[in-house]
Amino acid sequence: MREHTPGKKAFLVGITGMIGGGKSTAAKILQESGAFAIHADNLAKRYTSSESPILSELVELLGSEILDGDGNPDRKKISDVVFKDKEKLDGLNRLIHPRVRADFLKLLETEAAGKLVVWEVPLLFETDAYTLCDATVTVDSDEEASILRVMERDGMKKEEVLARISNQLPLSEKLKKADYIISNKGDLESLREECGRLYTTLSGRMS
Repeated sequence: MREHTPGKKAFLVGITGMIGGGKSTAAKILQESGAFAIHADNLAKRYTSSESPILSELVELLGSEILDGDGNPDRKKISDVVFKDKEKLDGLNRLIHPRVRADFLKLLETEAAGKLVVWEVPLLFETDAYTLCDATVTVDSDEEASILRVMERDGMKKEEVLARISNQLPLSEKLKKADYIISNKGDLESLREECGRLYTTLSGRMS
């Protein structure tokens, strides 16, 4: 946790948790309260889209089997490749993460100066993203409920969800590293109350 100096600089809060654990919902609630929300996954999608500026690098790393019939990257095929091969997953992260970081810093400077910014990052602690933050938050959730949520939301098999979980820090470690913890083990209203209290605390640190 860094000491914030009031001024034009954004107050940056990194939020993470396990897949399907409710970090996107928490970020949305904090945004509704007045925070400026940025989602790392949304920034990353540019690099696996039909207009990807790194298409040739993706194909070189992962093979042409990641392309659809029109020659565009297919995110499902990319996931199928990288979550079965840690070396390729690490290579993909090395390709995309520095670019997402640069895009994020530009957005932070041009659109979020002086604001309380919630930055949703699945790999907040696995990468050095947390070092940019004034505060970090982990959303605590029930693992089985989170897995079921992802299976229903994304149409994935349980083993596919578990493969993704295995490539992240255990939730217990993310909880230990966080400055603040939000519980998402109750209903939506309980989560809203938790986020409301956190927003008040974080806003107070900006003054």
